[in-house]
Amino acid sequence: MTDSVEIALFPIPQSVTFPGTVQSLHVFEPRYRTMIHDAVRDGRMIGVCHTRKEIKAAPDGQTVEELLASNQATYQPHSVFSAGRCEIVEILADGRIRVNIHCEARYRILSEVQTLPYRIVVAEPLADEGEGAQCYDALQEVNELLADLLGNRDPRALAVLRHEQWLAQTPAEFSFKIFQFLSFDADIMQDILETTSPCDRLAQISHVLKSARAR
Repeated sequence: MTDSVEIALFPIPQSVTFPGTVQSLHVFEPRYRTMIHDAVRDGRMIGVCHTRKEIKAAPDGQTVEELLASNQATYQPHSVFSAGRCEIVEILADGRIRVNIHCEARYRILSEVQTLPYRIVVAEPLADEGEGAQCYDALQEVNELLADLLGNRDPRALAVLRHEQWLAQTPAEFSFKIFQFLSFDADIMQDILETTSPCDRLAQISHVLKSARAR
């Protein structure tokens, strides 16, 4: 399968990332510090994904030193996630790492090639269906709903939403990048991430925004 690729997974509860966005992370667990260094060295992408359930709980009552020297809870990742290259922003004196994950595309897990000390999976890109003309109307509606909800609270975000370059995005691009301004319940965002119709994604986003406006 020519499009499949090995990706290191960083499962984080309640964290759903979308293509075209940047996820900033503060990495302290030894296994994930190792994963970051390995990924940068080997040119391997990192996927940040929401989780289904906790497999093993983290020990209680740890000191800061014990926390930094041990691995914590283990989680089962969702099979669809976004991934991209890892940029190390800062390495702190105690070994913690601040990174940016530049999420480039969606992937779906095909198989697991490594479990410990961190997961590496073989995954394939998750492609979209085609876009109809109605998708562009939905794009405009979602943009206006978000601008209305923001009001005057975030002038910078409003300026982006009104810019012609922002409005020139395809519905597929827009339906992902809008999440640099939005945050829903993680399970709702996971459903949106897994949806392969841009029109349906925009409809889901519109429904949530209209519900928020009605409250």
